[in-house]
Amino acid sequence: MELLLIRHGEATAVGNDGVMCDQDRDLTVAGVQKIRAAAAAINKMGVRLNAMIASPYPRAEHTARIICEGLDHRPELRCCDALAPDNSDAGTMEVIRQNAELRALGVCGHEPTLSALANRLLGSRKRPVLIFHTGSVAYMQLDLSPRSAAATLHWFLDSTQLGMIAQ
Repeated sequence: MELLLIRHGEATAVGNDGVMCDQDRDLTVAGVQKIRAAAAAINKMGVRLNAMIASPYPRAEHTARIICEGLDHRPELRCCDALAPDNSDAGTMEVIRQNAELRALGVCGHEPTLSALANRLLGSRKRPVLIFHTGSVAYMQLDLSPRSAAATLHWFLDSTQLGMIAQ
């Protein structure tokens, strides 16, 4: 399976613009612009997803929607409570396994879960190999063998690099 891991874009801080709690945070204007550029770059690189699954939090769902709308083939977008912040990388892996029939899947979520999952899939349990800053994207080839899943990293780009590719 091809796996695209995406951390949500830059979000409004709690206490700003009437945001009262973490669950209500949505993308900033700059966050929207950077995610639109990321979508253009992902599309330009020929990534074709069958589906995108996102955390139900507004900043992740909005990021996933922008990515899906920016791809020529418009993958199906679903939200999943198991991808909400503070859930485990094992829970995220279970969501991926539940979609094993797909050729290519996008997952849009939060830190530290995405880094923990990526590092586990890449075989690094002791220290982080990848750290997802807002708007970062990793593209992997995932082997979902029954014993333990493992991935090969094709690329890992931050929002600045994705913006340069989009131009």
